[in-house]
Amino acid sequence: MVAARKGAAMAPMKFEVRRDEDAGVWYAVATDDSGIVTEAETIEALHERLKQLVPDFLELDCDCPIELEMCSDELAFGSCELPPR
Repeated sequence: MVAARKGAAMAPMKFEVRRDEDAGVWYAVATDDSGIVTEAETIEALHERLKQLVPDFLELDCDCPIELEMCSDELAFGSCELPPR
């Protein structure tokens, strides 16, 4: 992976987010081929974890925009929606 130039804009990394009620956590799975998966107890903590994890994982020297898509097991596969702002 080629590191982004400092200050260069990049497209947001997109993650599908689901709730695991049994484990009591939210988990995020990258929608690209990076293989990034992580979990946290709250959506806010999950977002913060991704903001730290993504640049390290992809060896980037920038703030990577993160986009979370809330998914539900009741929805059809691949059917997710953005969380309210």
